[in-house]
Amino acid sequence: MDIEKINLNFFSFKTKIGEIYYIWPSFVPDNDIQNNKEEIILINFIGLGEIAFNNYMDKIAKNLYKEELVIGESQNKYIESEICNYLEGKSKKININPHFLTGSYFEKSVWEKMMEVPYGETRSYREIACLVGKPKAYRATGTAIGKNPLLLLVPCHRVIKSSGEVGNFSSGIEVKKFLLDLEG
Repeated sequence: MDIEKINLNFFSFKTKIGEIYYIWPSFVPDNDIQNNKEEIILINFIGLGEIAFNNYMDKIAKNLYKEELVIGESQNKYIESEICNYLEGKSKKININPHFLTGSYFEKSVWEKMMEVPYGETRSYREIACLVGKPKAYRATGTAIGKNPLLLLVPCHRVIKSSGEVGNFSSGIEVKKFLLDLEG
């Protein structure tokens, strides 16, 4: 199916880990919990800070150059409540479906495997590389993890070094430690 026009919404809100920016497609209706439509909420991006948001916007503009990209500012209270409930320890799962606009086949396979790591558990970069069938590609796996467009939903904070050290994190080590402690 050829897409000629892509409509996206974005918004940001303050949380205990900083300003969260999020993007979701316009063709998905805003949540309507009373009509049980929350299961169809898709999201393209969850990131910490304006720099991460602007970098992602540049990336999707380059990747979607054949399509017309229309983005508007609009709040989605369902998305915000799911993120806040997770960050406040009220929920162990964010009930939103990922919709990747960027990423290579390898990157997407890494992100999908990260989503299988249970709440409160960790895996090493090497373990994730093995899960995607590329046991020697743990450095490439680390690079793919660093490009994760869905902070929290794709729990890259659950991936640590084989030594047990926390390792790097695109949103900062303090945020990673907070998330690991939250789940611990």
